Amino acid sequence: MYPRAVPRPTRLILALAWLLPATALAQTPGPAAPVAATPPTRGPTPFDQSLRRGAEAFARHDLDAAMTAFRDAVQRDPRSPVPWLRMAAVSRARNDAATALGNYREALRLAIEASADADRARALTGVAELNEAQGLWREAIGAWGVVAEFADAHASVTSAAVPRARIEAIRRRESLDREYAPVRERIAERLRVNAAGAAVAGAATAPAPR
Repeated sequence: MYPRAVPRPTRLILALAWLLPATALAQTPGPAAPVAATPPTRGPTPFDQSLRRGAEAFARHDLDAAMTAFRDAVQRDPRSPVPWLRMAAVSRARNDAATALGNYREALRLAIEASADADRARALTGVAELNEAQGLWREAIGAWGVVAEFADAHASVTSAAVPRARIEAIRRRESLDREYAPVRERIAERLRVNAAGAAVAGAATAPAPR
C-alpha cells in the first residue's frame, strides 16, 4: 500500500515550520556594539589658571597682581618659557628695561631647552624691541639680525620681513643722527650762550645790597 498523500494545507504548514526559526533568528538583533566611553572633560590646570589671572590683571593695568600671578605660574611649571615672556611684558610696562631683558633671556633659554620655536621667536623679538626702544642702535641691529636668521631657518614660525625692515629703519635713523649731530651741537651751544648771557644780565640789573 502506498503512503497516503499529505494534504496541501498540511504540507504548507510543515514548510513554514522549518522556515520560521531561521526567519526569527535573522530578525533577532545581535549584541550591541560597544560604545567608546567619552573621556571626562579636562579643566584648566593650576598653571593655566595662574596665567589667566595674570593676563586679566595685566588687562586692567594691575601690574603688581599680574607679576604675582605669573611668578606663581613659574613655580607651577619651572620649565615653561611662557610665564617669563609675560613677566617681561609686565616689566616693560613698568619701564624696567633691565628686568625685562633678564626675563626675555630666561624665556629664551627655556624655549631652546623645550624646542618651543614660537616662544623662542617671541623672546628674540622681545630682546630686539627692547634694545631699539632704548635707542641702543648697535645692539638692536644685532638682535634683529638674530631674529632674521632664526626666521630664515623657521619660516613656519615667524617671518624675516619684519626684522629686516627694522634693521633698515634703524640704519636710516643712525644716518640721520650723524647728519644732524653738528646742528644739534650748534643749537646746544647757542642755548648755553644765551643762558650765560641771561645770567650776567640778571646779575647786572639786580639791586646792590644795602
